[in-house]
Amino acid sequence: MTQHSTVPVRIALAEDEADLRQVFVQLLEFLGHEVVCAAADGAELLRVCFEQDVDIAIVDLDMPVVDGLAAAEEISEKGIPVVIVSGHPDAKEIVLEHEPVVTRIVKPATLESFRSAIAQALATKGA
Repeated sequence: MTQHSTVPVRIALAEDEADLRQVFVQLLEFLGHEVVCAAADGAELLRVCFEQDVDIAIVDLDMPVVDGLAAAEEISEKGIPVVIVSGHPDAKEIVLEHEPVVTRIVKPATLESFRSAIAQALATKGA
């Protein structure tokens, strides 16, 4: 039962919880995408997004060093669509139209929530 997409998307991921970061990488790779970065904090994510070719950034809201929304602002200025991920109840209060993010994934994340968020992010790039 393979669920691969036809075109691999280069994804930069930031999640401060190591076990969850590994699960997210596995889900994204299962969908056929290339995870070019699996960062533990926002600063590492920013560095990679500015040094490598990245199609989409998937960013945890609450991270050390640079939080998710601050990282999203800088990344989106480079033209990279950002998907925010959070398990906090206040994540649903984020007004997407007022933030530099395309959509959000609420934890616990599912294969389908990643698939849908990636499709939305790619649509903003005209892909």
